[in-house]
Amino acid sequence: MKARNEIRVAGGRSREIVLTREIDAPRELVFSLWTEPEHLMKWWGPHHCSASSVSVDLREGGAWRHCILGLDGKEYWSRGRYVEISPPERLVFTFAWENDAGKPEHEMRVTVELEERGEGTRLTFRKRELPSDTEFKLQSEGWREALDKAAAYAEAAVKRRK
Repeated sequence: MKARNEIRVAGGRSREIVLTREIDAPRELVFSLWTEPEHLMKWWGPHHCSASSVSVDLREGGAWRHCILGLDGKEYWSRGRYVEISPPERLVFTFAWENDAGKPEHEMRVTVELEERGEGTRLTFRKRELPSDTEFKLQSEGWREALDKAAAYAEAAVKRRK
């Protein structure tokens, strides 16, 4: 796996995270990592977190909801809706953290693009409209770690198949 991390602040208050990974796994497998609960459970969240709940209604307009557990056992719930599903090359969805009352907070937009590179895949992750500099910093690091986990999981799955 090769990683490139590009953190952008565009237009002053508009914040965008752009991360890329070169993954030694077929594009169809990498796409399924984002759309199938059994895969999402294995990598969703930063290194120090684990996914405890994953719900996916994979259709445009369909909802998703996931929970990650921190080392201290605290639950972090997030949710959104699928905006565009174009297997195996593109997935666009909204993303919002839930507050303590279970209501979504600031909505952001995530775009995942997958490009075939020989037998591997270039993954480009973009997250826009982050609400604050603090959230931007936290999520930049969290998504770097999550994408590292996803890439390692995909590459291990390919090795198991051989």
